[in-house]
Amino acid sequence: MGRDATPVAEPWANWAGNVRAAPRVLLRPASLDDLRHAVIAAARRGETVRVAGAGHSFAPLCATNGTLLDLSLLTGVERIDRETGAATIRAGARITDLGPSLLAGGRALANQGDIDRQAIAGAVSTGTHGTGRKHGSFSAAVRAVELMRSDGELVTIDTTDPERLRAVSLSLGLLGVLTRLTLATVPAYKLRERTRALPFDACLDGFLAEETAKRNAEFWWLPAHDLCVLKTFAETDEEPFRTEAPEALPGTIERYLRPDAVDWSWRIYPSTRTFPFVEMEYTLPLSEGPAAMREVRRLMQTQHPECTWAVEYRTQPGEPSLLSPTQGAESVTISLHQAVDLPYEPLFRDAEAIFRDHHGRPHWGKLHWLDRDVIAQLYPELPAFLAIRAGMDPEGMFTNAYLARLGLAGDTSAPAR
Repeated sequence: MGRDATPVAEPWANWAGNVRAAPRVLLRPASLDDLRHAVIAAARRGETVRVAGAGHSFAPLCATNGTLLDLSLLTGVERIDRETGAATIRAGARITDLGPSLLAGGRALANQGDIDRQAIAGAVSTGTHGTGRKHGSFSAAVRAVELMRSDGELVTIDTTDPERLRAVSLSLGLLGVLTRLTLATVPAYKLRERTRALPFDACLDGFLAEETAKRNAEFWWLPAHDLCVLKTFAETDEEPFRTEAPEALPGTIERYLRPDAVDWSWRIYPSTRTFPFVEMEYTLPLSEGPAAMREVRRLMQTQHPECTWAVEYRTQPGEPSLLSPTQGAESVTISLHQAVDLPYEPLFRDAEAIFRDHHGRPHWGKLHWLDRDVIAQLYPELPAFLAIRAGMDPEGMFTNAYLARLGLAGDTSAPAR
């Protein structure tokens, strides 16, 4: 939508459909001038502003009755630094579109998750990650960020200001509208994907050895079968090959146990995910992962046997972002899924109690039921983040009621809507 177009109110829903909002206006700026006009106009009205990304968060991070921005027209890889390999990317670019552009420059992202439909700014802002302690999340790859403040000014934050970079590399959109990101990349690489079924104890007990030996590793526990499927990635020079198969139903072995495949990394990482679901994920200290996973298994077998979607187990290195759920320590992440049209809250709440007992922190983009007091306890560097936020958004424009309830908006004079 251009600057002079008449804005039209549109309802908004996230990908899963569990979050809905009625913004006063949803704008799709086609240029930075359009974006500046939208932000300044919202500031003059005293209206809050959120950015929708691709809607792949299950928490109401984007919900607002103020101005909602869709940056999908601000997309593409702008440049790749020949000396460092760092790629400058416009904020609305979808992860799925980055692979071919980076490959043309001989580069690739060091890691990805198994969904690639997110906007890159949203993936960075929520700490979205893949698996493996050797390579970090999208937030950990950030080397510089350009963002727009409430007065329309563009500000660049890079490694010359390390504390603000630690804040903006996982900011939940609270510091301004991200417009460009510069991410570290690696030389383009191919991966061999292998999967195999294992008994639960054998898989869990041997997982760290597998994860240490491979570039990436993760597993799913399938409640209906009480079996695990271990997936590993190893770099290879082999020629690409794969056997195409239709997407199997959630909770089935066929969905996860697949023939070997080789391809460029950006084609191997993602999986097909067309069945709408909701998700809760907690990040736990590495040593706490196995015990927590065993308790979740027991919980689902004894109290929630009707929930048969897979439970995902991954690892992550410690990361420096002020709001990183890892808080700088090597971690395990455990993710529970359920169809969006089936009951999920009883299971998720019961599992959350287990994760909390094991010193867990929730993924910012996924479901949890914590309050501001618990968040403050879990994030000792939250005061530092809030101080940076107060300097960058003194009117509190880039927030909403959900983030304010979590204590992430700080003390501002503007209402969080």
